[in-house]
Amino acid sequence: MYLVTGTKGFIASHLCERLNNFMECNEIFEVEKFTGELPKAVFHLGAKASTAISDTRELAHWNILSSCKLLEWCIDNDIPFVYASSVSVYGPANHGFKEDVPMEPINYYAISKAAFDMFVLQKIKDRPDAKIFGLRYYNVYGSNEHNKGDSVSPVTKFIKQAKETGQIKVFEGSESYFRDFVSVDDVVDITLAAKDFKNAGIYNVGTGIPRTFLDIAKIISERTGSKIIKIPFPDHLIGKYQAFTKSDNTKLFDACKHKFLTLEQGIDKYFDKII
Repeated sequence: MYLVTGTKGFIASHLCERLNNFMECNEIFEVEKFTGELPKAVFHLGAKASTAISDTRELAHWNILSSCKLLEWCIDNDIPFVYASSVSVYGPANHGFKEDVPMEPINYYAISKAAFDMFVLQKIKDRPDAKIFGLRYYNVYGSNEHNKGDSVSPVTKFIKQAKETGQIKVFEGSESYFRDFVSVDDVVDITLAAKDFKNAGIYNVGTGIPRTFLDIAKIISERTGSKIIKIPFPDHLIGKYQAFTKSDNTKLFDACKHKFLTLEQGIDKYFDKII
């Protein structure tokens, strides 16, 4: 049996489809009262994930304190703890994307993720026997993103626009924004494998191949015949938007071997599942 948080969320819902036996952990703050058979591993994927949230109390409560509760409980019970970090901790990535470079978060969500990563890195130093595995997910896309609101991936957003209106709306300058788009199936593969990684630590999870938002629009446009329309870049995102992400997979590939889907393969895989 496995314990999973955030089961109604995007990535966790796909993870649960793969697991034969799992229990949802909603009452994170009561986890010390857990009775019965201990789980084989905890997959902590629940979080407040919107980059638009500015209430630090809410973010600290869910993204830091609840994570610390689960972390300590897993250490106390010698349970592998796999949790979702984020590429957002790198911010403008002035130092690149290796896991040990300084973090430069540029919004409150990213700060909350970076803060917990720092707790984890110190805990691993203090408890080298602990089975702690942080996964810095890059720009994940796929089916079942309907609960993500404004944080939905451009793959899902553009496919829905193309199907519903015959048009795809991209921000002006989208040809200059490069992201490492990774399919949710690839992410789930690595998340499941992480519980058995030999070395505790934080690992990047991306393809290592950045593509532009305009690339996505063109792939979907070619498939659907939809027209691409450019719209103004939103004022509220200026200065809070990563312009470039590219996973450095050196550490990940030392821990496991994995062949990622290309962006074209991923869009083909999920196209009929996104409605």
